[in-house]
Amino acid sequence: MRCFLGIPVSGPLAHECVALSLGLPQASPRRNLHLTLAFLGECSPGSVERLVPGVSGLAARHAPFTIALTACEPFPEPEGPYLALTQTTQTALASLHDDIQQLLSAVDGFTAEERRFRPHVTLAKPGEPLQRRTGQWILDADQLWLYESDSRHGRPPSYHPLQRFALTGG
Repeated sequence: MRCFLGIPVSGPLAHECVALSLGLPQASPRRNLHLTLAFLGECSPGSVERLVPGVSGLAARHAPFTIALTACEPFPEPEGPYLALTQTTQTALASLHDDIQQLLSAVDGFTAEERRFRPHVTLAKPGEPLQRRTGQWILDADQLWLYESDSRHGRPPSYHPLQRFALTGG
């Protein structure tokens, strides 16, 4: 199974994301909205079992925080192909991301990602670049989810939470 760790998008921000992508081709369904913290790739059930205690402990050390997403723009390049809400990494988010990368390096069967962390919430794959808009969209980061990505038979991917971890540190 293909897995990743992310922060779910819910509440008012989920409604805003749906409104921003309304009428666009390949809009992300509300249930798929998230901010990816780490892509884990193909995982066996055993490797997931080894990872869960570390993620649980990590979540218990991080307090809930908010993320201000400040642009709705083509991603990852000015030409797209995606439309996403983006932001410059802030301290609490960077700290959580760094701790996840350290955990992945320490757990057998996982490796830290080498690419630069570019926090974003994918809204759609419109097929053509759209104009950049600035604003402020607030993501309440109070949970970390372990997701499974299911993209069988050429269908758009669907993301299913395998485990939820509350951020409870202080």
